[in-house]
Amino acid sequence: MRLKTFHAKNMAAVMDQVRSELGPDAIIIQVEEGKAGVRVTAALEAGATPPPPKKAPQPAETPLALDAAHPFPKAREFDNGDVSAVLNHHGLPFETASHFAEAVRAIEGGSLPEAFCTALEATIRFSPITDATTRPVMLVGPPGAGKTICAAKLTADAVLHERAVHLISTDTVKASGIHQLDHFAQLMKQTVSTADTPKELEAVIRSKTNHSGLTIIDTPGTNPFNMDELKELLKFIQTVDAEPVLVMPAGLDALDAQEIAGIFAKMGCQRFIATRLDAARRYASMIMAARPGYLALAAISRSPYVAEGLETASPMTISRLLTALPGRRRQDDKMDKNA
Repeated sequence: MRLKTFHAKNMAAVMDQVRSELGPDAIIIQVEEGKAGVRVTAALEAGATPPPPKKAPQPAETPLALDAAHPFPKAREFDNGDVSAVLNHHGLPFETASHFAEAVRAIEGGSLPEAFCTALEATIRFSPITDATTRPVMLVGPPGAGKTICAAKLTADAVLHERAVHLISTDTVKASGIHQLDHFAQLMKQTVSTADTPKELEAVIRSKTNHSGLTIIDTPGTNPFNMDELKELLKFIQTVDAEPVLVMPAGLDALDAQEIAGIFAKMGCQRFIATRLDAARRYASMIMAARPGYLALAAISRSPYVAEGLETASPMTISRLLTALPGRRRQDDKMDKNA
């Protein structure tokens, strides 16, 4: 836990200091008022969402794969052919593929999906979006990633659980974006608020001060390699107390995905939703984006239909996707018939 003391002439001024220094997750420990002003001691729990950066990050070269924090214990090997087939099919970079191979082969017994599940638990990070989420969720990411569909799916899930929803769109330049979200909202008997600027977004959120449900903010596509677009998005992130969540399609080049995840991590994102899994057959991009030092995988979407909502990301879910190779499925079907 990080502790810090702040001084100011009044409570409003000192709270501005707390939010600026420690971010929206700061916990007030002690308040002392006197003739000299107000003194507040605040704390930040380890792992809390950090405040957004003051400047948009400059996209750098593709980061190298991170080394394993500690080696995996040696044990008897699985079928090398099966392990290699999975890793080669998905196109994991050499360092990461070697690390996964060691992790999978270190598992005693069990099936190949179970071994990959255990390896995933030790190698990448998961952080699902649950009903306990109270901060507004701001969906960000590159153009065409499926942010609007994700907003609709999150809304549908909240409605299904009888939770109030406040939908907001800042994608006001393209009429098609608002029309699509508004169409989904009407089907679920919801309305969509719009905000052209960060100040308008702040005002819209403040108008729902007593809103106890989930606030979802849909944003326009942001090119992660364009500084002007990153700066514009950062203005929205800095203005409101919302959690930016990256929405990124599966099937990207593995190192491109890792670099994009790194850029959005510097923008304040801590987790991402992988979309368009139905239009991809190789998922190395998800693994590279979810490695330590980048983002945690929150959910996946493998359908363009709102009724088929987001799936909570878990080690076993991803393991089954990785090990369900087209050739392997055909072999399994033949074995089932022969049995």
